Amino acid sequence: MERFGARVRQRRQECRLGLRDTARRAGISATFLSRVETDAEKALPSEEVIRKLAEILDDDFDTLMRLAGRIPSEVKDYVKADPGMPAFLRRAKAENIPAEKLMALLDKAKDKT
Repeated sequence: MERFGARVRQRRQECRLGLRDTARRAGISATFLSRVETDAEKALPSEEVIRKLAEILDDDFDTLMRLAGRIPSEVKDYVKADPGMPAFLRRAKAENIPAEKLMALLDKAKDKT
């Protein structure tokens, strides 16, 4: 299973970016980034830092958030704001409906309107 730190390191190296430069651009210390990349850091970066890393590394923000075990704040806020959303998500999970299928259903419903 892919790890957050390994993904960040791989993308940074693919982009030919140095550790110090990447850390500076993300607003974190090089030591912290190094510890994240090697899984030595227990406290993973904040959502804001993960968003910056996604931009710097030309990577998918949602993928990085998932690997970090985090849920984007706008998703949390949406689930909290709609009282039916937790039941909907539980049902989707219970019926083993993957996100791709739910997205396709949404697209189909949108086309009908």
